Amino acid sequence: MKWMNKFTALNLLLLFALAFSVAGCGTALSSLSPIQPVHNIADAMAEQVAKPDEEIVVPAVPSADLAKPVLDKYGMDTVGFRVGKARNANMEAITYIFAFDEYAHANDQWSNFLNEWTETQVQIETGSGEDRKVVDIVMMSDKPDLFEVQSRQPILTKTRDGITVSIAYWRRTDLDRKYNRGNAFSPFYETEALHQGDKTDVFYVKITNNREQHIIFDVKKCTIVDQGENIYSGMNYDDLEERFTYMARATGLYVKNGLEIARRILMEKRMPIVEKQVGTRRTGVLPGESAEGFVPFTQIKLNATDLKVILPIEKAPPPGGAQRYQTVEFDFPFTHDRGIRIAQPSPRRY
Repeated sequence: MKWMNKFTALNLLLLFALAFSVAGCGTALSSLSPIQPVHNIADAMAEQVAKPDEEIVVPAVPSADLAKPVLDKYGMDTVGFRVGKARNANMEAITYIFAFDEYAHANDQWSNFLNEWTETQVQIETGSGEDRKVVDIVMMSDKPDLFEVQSRQPILTKTRDGITVSIAYWRRTDLDRKYNRGNAFSPFYETEALHQGDKTDVFYVKITNNREQHIIFDVKKCTIVDQGENIYSGMNYDDLEERFTYMARATGLYVKNGLEIARRILMEKRMPIVEKQVGTRRTGVLPGESAEGFVPFTQIKLNATDLKVILPIEKAPPPGGAQRYQTVEFDFPFTHDRGIRIAQPSPRRY
């Protein structure tokens, strides 16, 4: 009898421990972001062990003999990259995520690194055999005050053609906490009843133009592409306004105030008009200036895993020249976790 009581007590203890660990797991998942910067090295190595037949590329440093001296000089570490298949390693661009030792953004240091890295990258891309790779580099940082609205997630930064773009994902919970309060709905407010295509995934973007001519940025041309080639479009103010009509309880003063918030925080509303044409005005960033704000997209599907956020920017030609506008695409690699998405807290008002 005593033995049975001990056995029952042990079972109850184990059951309690299991329930506690499951609850703890749920709490941990609900506090994470469902969309995060692309695979880190540890994840990729784990995937390589789990799928040895896939020949997954895990290049901690691209062409180490060429790249490592430059990385060491500026205190840079490879912290992540887009996982690729070995058979495609020399045909597809491999995106490397670099970070400084202190894992914080430093404009001058990043610029100095890029000046020296450019020559190294040319050598890597014009090499031969296995050392020949198309390299795309991104910096990861955790300095929240890089943005006017401080980021709660890691920031990715890329510089091309005198243009620097930084981007970070914002969880719905964080958006609700900041904007879905008082007598206003968040511009990104949503109910659980909405279809996936009517919900949003929101990023915060900052664009700095160091060119001598202005640049043009249209959020409607921005896209997210997943591993299945599904495309999720960028949304503007009008799209957000229309979303409110899908929610029966989103009416009156709350909507009006929410749209007023949207005018203050959306990227498209914070950029100046750089060109006036017949019937249209184009917004962008003037030479030597920056613009930043939120850019929402149609929410991605639950089965998405690998994401590429694509932000096209048009470069205006020099005045009086015969050159045409050119578009440069800034693409940033992210990953999506279905389990974390499902574990996210329900929409809430504060």
